[in-house]
Amino acid sequence: MNGKQRMAAQSRQWLVDALIELMQREDVADISITEIVQTADLSRKTFYRAFKTKDDLIDYLCAQLTDGYFESLQKATRDQEPISFETTMANFFNFWWQQKDLVRLLIRQGLFDRLNGVWLQDAVAHYRAFPAPWHVAGTDQEVNYIMAFALGGFTNILRVWLAQDEPESPEQVQKGALAGFGQLARSIGGTN
Repeated sequence: MNGKQRMAAQSRQWLVDALIELMQREDVADISITEIVQTADLSRKTFYRAFKTKDDLIDYLCAQLTDGYFESLQKATRDQEPISFETTMANFFNFWWQQKDLVRLLIRQGLFDRLNGVWLQDAVAHYRAFPAPWHVAGTDQEVNYIMAFALGGFTNILRVWLAQDEPESPEQVQKGALAGFGQLARSIGGTN
């Protein structure tokens, strides 16, 4: 990355940080681009070089989160062969626990579904880049259905868990989720 690219990346991050700061004080619908650039101490021209709209900035923030999750998942499972479902789940709950303040902010601002939507856009590529024994081979459309089902479940657990005033520990949530998934698997296999 050259100096110009580094400065552009830094400006995008300053804009994200400004948006987060403003969302902690006011409703996202009431936040203007002018407020964002003033808080970031940047010009409107810089904003529009990086993003077309405030929604693009929000999607960028959501993509940062989901990309961060997949990076953490790759690190957590790098030396595992085969990849363990339990390790994958532990990473899921621990990663999002570390991001709980931001996730809770997105929930309060009504932006959690945006996070899920951004995540689903890249789900097939991430699914194929992450070879796990429980993944099925299939067309992109089949994988998209599987990911929509899985992400719907996981992100709804995430929403319910972190929206609580005093959420349980990641380990407690993982234990409950694993028990539920195990029961689901047994019922599908007819060994209820």
